[in-house]
Amino acid sequence: MRKSVCFSLVSFLLLFLIGCGGKGGAGAFPMEKKYWTSEDYQTVNDELTNLKYNDKELPNLDNPKTADVFRKIVDTSNVSIVATDNQLGIKHRSEFTSKLFDEYRSLVSAYSGIDRTDKYQYPVEFVEILKFGLPLQIYYITTNNENNIKNSDDPKSPQVVDLLVRNQNVLVGNFELYLDYINFEDRFTDKALASYSEGLKDFFPRLIDAAPNGDYSGMAVKIDNMLKKSKNQPIIAQLEILKGLIKNKITSH
Repeated sequence: MRKSVCFSLVSFLLLFLIGCGGKGGAGAFPMEKKYWTSEDYQTVNDELTNLKYNDKELPNLDNPKTADVFRKIVDTSNVSIVATDNQLGIKHRSEFTSKLFDEYRSLVSAYSGIDRTDKYQYPVEFVEILKFGLPLQIYYITTNNENNIKNSDDPKSPQVVDLLVRNQNVLVGNFELYLDYINFEDRFTDKALASYSEGLKDFFPRLIDAAPNGDYSGMAVKIDNMLKKSKNQPIIAQLEILKGLIKNKITSH
């Protein structure tokens, strides 16, 4: 009898927690705050999960009531205000970007839905989320590497140098994932593809600066393959520019 009662109580608590689902409503999006913390993003992601579970519309740029909310979600100043503040400790900045990266992955999941015609439900918003993740990942890896250097006895030891390079290669590999979406150009609108090409223009040169010792051979192959598949001229143009940057990078080493 006791086991049965305990099980029922646990079941009730689980159902209650699932039913509550965070703050809910407008309170889940703290628009009164100038910058959002990782905890704010966690609250936002909880609300996005609730909206999806109940088949409700997510914040998007087409809805005047939620456009500002979405712009706040992808405001990169929420990241840079902490990641670039040298008055803050490197350990704190590294932990902040790590937590925010976890929340970013939840944002990607929230906006990656596909409708019955195999189109993204929120094509422009999905691209903006992906673009938000590009500088975030640069901050994430660079602050992590800075933290590793600070905590090592000998920052120039082979072990530490190898760790730093491996982290740079992780960053290069993550940026390659952005290129994968060229395989799915037909899922996006023209407006979304234009925004996507801006992501190539704005952030990939920053990648090369942030990961100077990274291995770009795989990305070079990926670019050649995507040039064969893409039908979008702005994207093709940016891929050609990126190809040249990487070619110069590889030949200079």
